[in-house]
Amino acid sequence: MTKSPSFAQLDGLQVDVAIIGAGINGASAAQHLSAAGYRVLVVDQGDFANGASSRSSRLLHCGLRHLASGSNFLDSLLRPGRLLRTLATARDDMLARDELVRDIPQRLKPIHFCLPIYADDNYSPWQMDLAFATLRGLSPRGASLDYRRYDPRNLDAVPIAGWLRDRDRLKSVAVFREYLFDWPERIALDALFDARRLGARVHNYTRVESLQALAPQPGWRLSLRQTDAAAGSAQSGPGHTAGVTARLVLNLAGAWVDGIVQKAGQQIEPMCSGIKGVHIALRLPREFSDWGLFAYNSIGEPLYCLPANGMHYIGLTRTPFEGDIDQVAASDQEIDWMIAQTRRCLPQLPISRADILFSWAGVNPLSRDPGNPLGSREIRIYDLASDGLADMLALTGGPIVTHRRVARRLLRAVSKRLPPSTAPRPAIFQHEDHAPEQDDVQIESAAFGVSYAAVRRCAREEQCANLADLLMRRLGAGWASDQGLELARAVAEAAAPELGWSETRIDDELHAYRQHLKLARRRPES
Repeated sequence: MTKSPSFAQLDGLQVDVAIIGAGINGASAAQHLSAAGYRVLVVDQGDFANGASSRSSRLLHCGLRHLASGSNFLDSLLRPGRLLRTLATARDDMLARDELVRDIPQRLKPIHFCLPIYADDNYSPWQMDLAFATLRGLSPRGASLDYRRYDPRNLDAVPIAGWLRDRDRLKSVAVFREYLFDWPERIALDALFDARRLGARVHNYTRVESLQALAPQPGWRLSLRQTDAAAGSAQSGPGHTAGVTARLVLNLAGAWVDGIVQKAGQQIEPMCSGIKGVHIALRLPREFSDWGLFAYNSIGEPLYCLPANGMHYIGLTRTPFEGDIDQVAASDQEIDWMIAQTRRCLPQLPISRADILFSWAGVNPLSRDPGNPLGSREIRIYDLASDGLADMLALTGGPIVTHRRVARRLLRAVSKRLPPSTAPRPAIFQHEDHAPEQDDVQIESAAFGVSYAAVRRCAREEQCANLADLLMRRLGAGWASDQGLELARAVAEAAAPELGWSETRIDDELHAYRQHLKLARRRPES
């Protein structure tokens, strides 16, 4: 792989803030800091928004999961400190929800979310009423939750009620309005490329090899290495490294946050608990159209069944993960467990391995909590000066829904430490669809459609290095039922002139994309 001019120009660069990690939080932080007048560099060892940002349930979350996490209601009241933190986290979610519903409604899909309440559940109907009253009180003027609750006499108003288990023990069904992110990668990309418009330098497939403090003067020297976009492995040999200095480092590397600290030569207490989550995609009967299910699995944790792209995404598992995050995928055993839990909640559905269209898995970078082996959902920003890492801040937690609020917190933290270098400029926080071009011909399959102009623009302007970058994140076709396979060749051929791909390279990209799906988005063995 030849060294691109843009990477070559990094060597010797001096910036105010270097952001390590270009997921949703890194992208939003870059946008906010650039708009405030800071000189910003953003690097990611893989593609933009290819970690937890693209591997979640894609559910906005109103905050109910914090108040009704599956634990006993009285247990929460007996731990007032934890209860206060839970309320603060739920409030963050509610306020963030309101902002996104207002600013980017076209990136959100409203759904009816149904939560059955059984006689032996940890929560009674009145407790669920209290939970929603609490959520409304945390954001009284925000987007409606449209909460209502049905008892066994009027369940006909809930189309999926007939599929629920144990109707004789069903005390009530709560229904409320929730939203799905139709394309969280696009939200991150829009923020990131707006930061680039404002002057930020943004580089994917760029690994931090080491961090060296510039003491006694403040700041850091980052040694960067360009990586092979196709294989994700570092290139060897001279000419593929660059040295950058930054006054401040924001370690927003998600599940890799502790590894970045180690690259600075320090051994400190881990900040992150990496929790693996597995999802499956399949088609459900027409009664489930626009209806989602929030239930509890056999171990008392949430199970989500979410309508998306003509399918339903069902998740998730929550297990500690300490393996190779780059290779995380759903195993047959995990897929079987998800099938079994879905059939437990919806026993009339004859789901088997053959029904699984694809699966995916990710590692959620939760905040480490000594009292909870699965970590805490509390969003934490760490000043690492007391650990010998002056001028470095790190983040754990931080789901998609709160990315703007997290970015503003980071901006406040940065502004207390150093002033901006330039005058502020306005950012674009509302999603803007690109105007159609004159020859805006569609590339269509039974599952998805995209214009030639959109493919060419993404290939030309959005730093995609391979076909997976295009289909999975730039265009969103990878989230269709066929994962973009039907139109993959047409997309590759449309992008080829912009990316300099030969016919042989197109064939190689198609093969690499199929291999990527086989490994990362696998179907179980038959």
